[in-house]
Amino acid sequence: MQNKSVIPGRIAAALSKFPPFSMMSQYDTAVLAEEAEVLVMAQDDFVWQQGDAPGSKLHFLAKGRVEYLWKQDGREELVDVRDEGDLLGLTAMIESEPFRVSAKVAEYCIFYTLDWQQLDSILQRNDQARAYTRRHLFWSTRVGRSVSLPAPLESQKENSILQAHLAGVQRLRLRPKERLLWCSPDTAIFEAAEEMVSRKLPSILVLDDDRKPLGIVSHSNIVRNVVVGSISKTQPVSDIMTSPVVTVEPYSNSTEVILLMLRKKIGQVCITEDGTINAEVLDVCTDKDLLSQSGHNPAGLMSEIRNIRSFKRFREICDDVEQIAISYLDAGISASFLGRICAEIYDALAMRFTQIAIDELKEQGEPCPDVPWSWISVGSDGRREQVLRTDMDNALVFRSLGDRDQDETHRSFFLRLATRVIDLFVSCGFSRCQGGVMAMNPKWCRTDTEWIEELGSIEPMSSGERVLRALVLYDMRFVCGDSSLVENLRDVIFKVVSERESWQRVMAEQVVETAVPLNFFGKFVVEKRGDHEGRFDLKSRGIAPLRDAARLLVLKHNLKRRYSTEGRWDDLKNIEKYDKLAKLAQESCDFMLRLRLQNGIKQKDSGKFIEPKELTKLEKTQLANAFDVVRMVQGAIRLEFALDLK
Repeated sequence: MQNKSVIPGRIAAALSKFPPFSMMSQYDTAVLAEEAEVLVMAQDDFVWQQGDAPGSKLHFLAKGRVEYLWKQDGREELVDVRDEGDLLGLTAMIESEPFRVSAKVAEYCIFYTLDWQQLDSILQRNDQARAYTRRHLFWSTRVGRSVSLPAPLESQKENSILQAHLAGVQRLRLRPKERLLWCSPDTAIFEAAEEMVSRKLPSILVLDDDRKPLGIVSHSNIVRNVVVGSISKTQPVSDIMTSPVVTVEPYSNSTEVILLMLRKKIGQVCITEDGTINAEVLDVCTDKDLLSQSGHNPAGLMSEIRNIRSFKRFREICDDVEQIAISYLDAGISASFLGRICAEIYDALAMRFTQIAIDELKEQGEPCPDVPWSWISVGSDGRREQVLRTDMDNALVFRSLGDRDQDETHRSFFLRLATRVIDLFVSCGFSRCQGGVMAMNPKWCRTDTEWIEELGSIEPMSSGERVLRALVLYDMRFVCGDSSLVENLRDVIFKVVSERESWQRVMAEQVVETAVPLNFFGKFVVEKRGDHEGRFDLKSRGIAPLRDAARLLVLKHNLKRRYSTEGRWDDLKNIEKYDKLAKLAQESCDFMLRLRLQNGIKQKDSGKFIEPKELTKLEKTQLANAFDVVRMVQGAIRLEFALDLK
């Protein structure tokens, strides 16, 4: 039964409760409602049959339930269930293709049929609604269809970021190449200095014949080596240049670059075509260039951390960080970006705290041993994903001198050092790791030889604790001290995993054994009893499989550049068989991290347990889509590592 609508106001009100209509203006939903028709269908009726042409109408399900049935090889399979608020027929309309499934009424339904051309014209001028409709197509991968997602518009990214006024976040603006001051490595120092004075610039780049950066010469290089030192001004710049240069990608986030410069204690960065030293130089930015762009932001907190004299102010800064994080979330900034920003600030705290601890111990008559050492971040902080002040995971490595007694003496000092550093973090609101993954624990404060021996001896059938230690260490990241120690350990880790297929298989099985909390009918599966009754664990059942899959694949393919899950999936896009899947996994992981952060801020805890009834319709849809991507990743891991299908 089908009738021309006589209640457009009621239809518009119903539409506006659900995406993508909730993302549109009231005027646009009113226009759609004016032309809408009401369609009533009884149980077992078919809205359409598999293979039918889509026609010109979309179906908004106002009441009832519809099942999507897929016929293949003589059998029929239920692949999806749609209920109130869902928009049916979208995939076929967008792709202009026949329906790949049949839509059968499971219980009495009321539809509002909408004109597709009218809706499509509205979507074309509404970026947010259009992006939602594209991401609404994930379910169709269950029937063997690939999903093509549009690239985010640069204007969308820019506008979203600019809303975070506390950060003043902008992208680096490239200037004309001809303004770049550079010279060849055999240029005389005095000639380079004359160019710097003439152009009133603080540095000059040293490039090879392909315009790739070899080094950089600054005023301080010249003063230190020529004015104060013994190097002649007629010698080539290659004798005094700083090498390698620090490079970033074009259009990088300016705040992130400022934080990088503060951490590296440098005054300029080099922008290259791909962000590495092996590509052509496009521009150079100084700290003054960037600070003039970025306004008030976390970089100011990092600068303040280095000069604080009051321990109370450290706690206040950590409070400020969380307030800034909330502002970033409200402005639409990604969770992955937030993690990188907070990692830089927390690293600055770790550096300052270690120096405070070293100075205090020295005053007590215990100077720091003259051996290389390194503070290591592991776990979520190692992956640059820790935003809230939850428990901390860290470790320490120091160089073995080959003398057991001497090593134990050094360990005793570093344990006291770590205890003081962790006490300072606790005073700032962080929690101690309940599992003891802290540098103050002798098990996590070891010599480089001990770490290497342990990593090389762990087998898949080792005890659970040893396997857990290895997995935690796979996400290690250098914070302060001697970076070469950490790089050596990372090299060992990648070598061990790449050479041992049994290890890769164990890690792969860990990825696929976790069932997502979404049942066959698209409903969330929650805990039935206990402290978390009515909720599900988003971290363990959604984020963890994507995290572990990314870690496994970068270890397998020896991709060492990134630490974060988002960054690892970004690198995996460069491998052809993973490119599309990596994009989906990256976006889904970021969405779940963001949802967990918002929940943690609201609940004042880690945010890992989610209560479905507190989610909006849009969040439920996005989360269901993200869980579909988790299943896709698990399927890819099964195939990649030849795991038995279950």
